[in-house]
Amino acid sequence: MNIGKISTPVLLSFLIIMFITVIGCEKKSATSVISGTVSGDLKKGITINLTGAATASTTTDTSGNYSFTNQENGNYIVTPYFDGYTFSPTSTNVAVSGASVTGINFTSTHSGYGISGTVTGAVAANVTLTLDDLNLTTTTTDSNGNYTLRSTDIGNNTYIVKPYLAGYKFNPYTQSVPVGNASVTGKDFVSSSVYTAAGSATGTYTWDPTTATTGGELTITWTPETVPCNWPQAGTDAEKFVTITNTTMTWPNTIQWPSDEIAWLGMMIWTRTNATANDPAGVWTAYDQSGNKYTATFTATVPATTPASGSISLVENIVACSYVWSEVIPSGDYHVSLSYQDPQPKKATSVSVTGPGISGSQILTYNNAAGEWNINGTRPGGVIDLASFLQTPPFTYTFTVTEPETVSEITTTWTWDEKSCFVNWPTFPNPFYNWAPLTKTLTFYWTGVTDASGYVVQLKDSNYNLIWESLETTANSIVYSGAAVLTSGDTYYLYVQVRGTSYCANGTSYAEVSFIAP
Repeated sequence: MNIGKISTPVLLSFLIIMFITVIGCEKKSATSVISGTVSGDLKKGITINLTGAATASTTTDTSGNYSFTNQENGNYIVTPYFDGYTFSPTSTNVAVSGASVTGINFTSTHSGYGISGTVTGAVAANVTLTLDDLNLTTTTTDSNGNYTLRSTDIGNNTYIVKPYLAGYKFNPYTQSVPVGNASVTGKDFVSSSVYTAAGSATGTYTWDPTTATTGGELTITWTPETVPCNWPQAGTDAEKFVTITNTTMTWPNTIQWPSDEIAWLGMMIWTRTNATANDPAGVWTAYDQSGNKYTATFTATVPATTPASGSISLVENIVACSYVWSEVIPSGDYHVSLSYQDPQPKKATSVSVTGPGISGSQILTYNNAAGEWNINGTRPGGVIDLASFLQTPPFTYTFTVTEPETVSEITTTWTWDEKSCFVNWPTFPNPFYNWAPLTKTLTFYWTGVTDASGYVVQLKDSNYNLIWESLETTANSIVYSGAAVLTSGDTYYLYVQVRGTSYCANGTSYAEVSFIAP
């Protein structure tokens, strides 16, 4: 027995074990490379992400080549990324075991930029999102309310994103989304359940695209069956300055009340699948400011003549009958009008509204002849004056509707880009009109809108009776060519309607100014 001593065999065994342990634990330098090439629509500057046994990132060179050097043995995932592009494959699994792995290649395809967001509130899933009224692209939300609108046409422009699901209203109603050279996220909506009603109307129409004084004229004789809101009313509706392309139809959006009073609410923009220009035959879809959906089927009986004629069938899906619209005056301030129409006449017992320019809550008064609630119970229903230095669009108002069984809130927004929607009048004292006494020529001037397709000018007398309406023009001035002789010293009102701009609610706006005839 050798106490305090270690025998030779034991010492040798210990040394051998230590040597093996050190050899086994020695960390050798990694020398393996993971590399490949990206080809296709884009090669340079693509981000390549490496995850798994190690995490790293690099970008492709001008030829699409990339590499990760000094990688240890293990399992990895290689994933390419560049906004606006998809890749095939989307990612590749790579196993490194003592040797480099090359040829991890991808193909890029330009997919366009995306606009994404989330719908929350009363409903989230299966909400339809469209890009512009022309349905540039469409998608639906997933079970969590998430959506992405993506198209190769998206980029370097401003787009209107609109949610829709029957029986629900969304705040905001639409969103104007500028897109540059990158996708846009966070365009969210909140849904709420509102009163939903179905409506229908039938009628006959004539279409004359060549009317000399009013441009294209669409005349419809309506025989409504059930109409939850106030449009259309039974009788003849003569829409002037109508344009019909192979995919779109626009006409001034006016509401005719039983008292024969008319309110102009902007442009109705209808869309259809590709068909024949200047021929209304087909199935058209339109939305108004309240989010109501209209589907009109035009069936031609005499399509080859001028004017063409036929029958029309209209189906309405009414979300709400609340309306907000506005005009700009020479000072740059705004007049805002608003109204609420009972989907079933006089179902509400009271209606109030809150929003810009209202202190607390504004109680509305019911106008039996007009079939609506408005500020003072008369048409045009009064206005709310908003100073531009205190308040700029969008203007959002909440209608609180009290009925015998329920109280509901409906949010309606008049929205536009004030810099790209309304025309402006020349700075005073420079006049917005010029009178040439020798030739008795009256010329009106205004400052144009960036993307307007045209302008229509209206002239009204001191009682707001229409005495002249111009043909559509792309110029920023127009010569009065009406038959009425203006009376010197009388007050007249000049309106300039902006048509075809993407920034305004319902595709249009108008500006008003008064003047005393020379």
